[in-house]
Amino acid sequence: MVSVVETRRQNQELTVGKPLKRAEDPRFVVGAARFVDDIKLQGTLYATFVRSPYPHARIKSIDVSKALKSSGVYLVLTARDLAGKIGEMPTVEGDKRAKPTRRHVLAFEESRYEGEAVAMVVAEDMYVAADAAELVEVEWEPLPSVTDPEKALNDQSPVAGLDRPDNVAYRYTFETPGFKDAFSAADTVIEARLVNQRVAPSPMETRSVLAVYEPGIDLLTVYISHQDPFAARDAIASILGRPKPSVRIISPDVGGAFGSKISIYPEDAAVSYAAVLLRRPVKWIESRRENLMTTTHGRGQIQLVKAAVKKDGRVLALDIRIIADSGAYTTDGSVYTPKITPEMASGNYDIRGIKAELVCALTNKVPQDAYRGAGRPEATFLIERMMNLIARELKIDPVELRLKNFVRKDMFPYKNASGRFTYDIGDYEGGLKKATKVVSYDRLREDQARALSQGRLIGVGVASYVEVCGFGPNYPQTASVTVTEDGKVIINSGTHPHGQGHHTPFAQVVSDELGVDVSDVYFNHGDTSSLPYGTVTAGSRSGPVGGSAVLLAARKIRKKMETVARKLLGVDGEIQFRDGKIIPLMSPEKTMTFREVAEACYNPSKLPQDMEPTLYEYAAYAPAANTFPAGTHVAVVEVDRETGSVRLLKYVAVDDIGRVLNPLVAEGQVHGGVVQGLGQALLEAVSYGQDGQLLTSTLSEYLLPTACEAPQMIWERTETYTASNLLGVKGVGETGAIASTPAVANAVEDALFLIGKHAESMPLTPEYTWSILKADPHHH
Repeated sequence: MVSVVETRRQNQELTVGKPLKRAEDPRFVVGAARFVDDIKLQGTLYATFVRSPYPHARIKSIDVSKALKSSGVYLVLTARDLAGKIGEMPTVEGDKRAKPTRRHVLAFEESRYEGEAVAMVVAEDMYVAADAAELVEVEWEPLPSVTDPEKALNDQSPVAGLDRPDNVAYRYTFETPGFKDAFSAADTVIEARLVNQRVAPSPMETRSVLAVYEPGIDLLTVYISHQDPFAARDAIASILGRPKPSVRIISPDVGGAFGSKISIYPEDAAVSYAAVLLRRPVKWIESRRENLMTTTHGRGQIQLVKAAVKKDGRVLALDIRIIADSGAYTTDGSVYTPKITPEMASGNYDIRGIKAELVCALTNKVPQDAYRGAGRPEATFLIERMMNLIARELKIDPVELRLKNFVRKDMFPYKNASGRFTYDIGDYEGGLKKATKVVSYDRLREDQARALSQGRLIGVGVASYVEVCGFGPNYPQTASVTVTEDGKVIINSGTHPHGQGHHTPFAQVVSDELGVDVSDVYFNHGDTSSLPYGTVTAGSRSGPVGGSAVLLAARKIRKKMETVARKLLGVDGEIQFRDGKIIPLMSPEKTMTFREVAEACYNPSKLPQDMEPTLYEYAAYAPAANTFPAGTHVAVVEVDRETGSVRLLKYVAVDDIGRVLNPLVAEGQVHGGVVQGLGQALLEAVSYGQDGQLLTSTLSEYLLPTACEAPQMIWERTETYTASNLLGVKGVGETGAIASTPAVANAVEDALFLIGKHAESMPLTPEYTWSILKADPHHH
């Protein structure tokens, strides 16, 4: 592996690994950030959508005449107006396991979930648009609906779409050789039904689109809050039937996304089409109610698990059936996100046999998609809840059980049970032992017994995880590095932040490579006109893949500057870039400043023959393999016997994320992820009534964790460097969200078990926990 730290950088104090503060934070703190809604263009019109009030209904007719007569209304569109003029929304094609669904930009003849858009009104301001939308008259014929994915798979179930023979969107099965033998060798089989409820990603900034069309140059520019500007460009171009170069995407500052801004949405296409039609800028900003109702949800799995175990605690095999709640349409996100769950279900453990069936069920809900961790939190939840149940059944300490089953350090590279992924390097035992030491595990167990004697319920929850990140060899990320004549450095990044803090760690990488000050490195992102290509920011891939692309481009710059410096100085041999200087090691007295060499690179007369002037390099980096961050988190809770409320007393996270570019930024990622994960464990659930209506359409029903629920966190790490990318980085963005949900759920379960009680689902709200505490033990 080529290290970012190379021996030739003698005496240079490296910035990679230093906890430098994030360069972008001051503008966020003082309100000077630039989100889509901050962009004010002259003549902007505002869009709003007429949405279905039913989970499933036939659209008999739509009368827009009254809305069109309203003063200040410029346009009202329905599916009939778009027919033959623009294409349909993307679905999954070319995969025999998947059943594609047709999805119109505006629902045509049938709406399949509450909140699905059936018409768009464009007016001079938001208020006029909203009033006019009320005047659109839709004649509905409500149809039978299904919101329970298990029931959706019954033969008697209503279909989620009238064109469907059944509700199966996708089916995926595999069985490893020797699975049956492993099951027959077991001393006992432990079964569980685990529910990983649907959650709403709920970013602080809702979805936002501002489309501007310039007819003179036939260019459609779309400002959009998005995770993948290049994919957004390609999708909008495809739906509108435009060449890709005639669409430009600019994603400015993005206020959170968590997977919910990967896909393209109907509103994005509709607003873009309206801007072309009207030749005026058109803006749409999603309301919070729309966000909870019509932005993709995450998780949503029912997991039926059998574990074949020996009485000494060795886990031999897993038999898994997963029913995933895909929502109303078959999309990449709704089927390929849950596909990762069975593939990673064996977790950190040397479990050799696995049989898995994944069935993705269509339901009358907004489609499911990635949510922080995307398929891996669900896998970790499955195996970590099972490990706790096995420990309890066999009366083995949960830490001891994990140590007994871990993939050992000498077993890497290790092909996991599904055969789909090869873990390259790790030390799972080291991470767990460090976590138990930091949390004082043995003393905690003593404190727990003492508290119980006083009538208090303390629970200790352990969760170990490994996740697949950095996707991957077939998915390059890009960057360019420019050095200006005055010696300043500009990174244009194909990876695009929405809260992660890319600027500073990437500047640190460039600083070490070129010997410039971090403050002289500028960072641009999110504009499809600045690079030829880019890929999604997701899957904790920005550091491993995006960071490596930045390093690669910086190395090309360095190589060119070395060649120019040798000519100007008349020297050969090793050249050092340090403290803004370029120093020939054999003749240090001949030193030039970085700026002087940069200036010379713009003057053809000073360059070697046939060398192109200017300093600009582009890199597209495809890693050799995926990365596999891992670790152990421990949560300590107290369950109040009178109210059922759960208080987090302590939280310890020990993560192996490979080389750490900036520990301050990395720790911030862990803290945010942990709080999101405990939100799912304790508070969050997207909930539908018997009639299929969404019950959690505001933040007073859909509860998000706040600073009050956030525990005191201790973050420690172990480091094993991966060789699958140039930086040795594994990725950090999702670790907290992956580990904390099972850690907290296991802790609550641990507390309840002290008095013979058991929790079957999440979220572990005070009401639910209280109902378990008060339940008749004989009935239970």
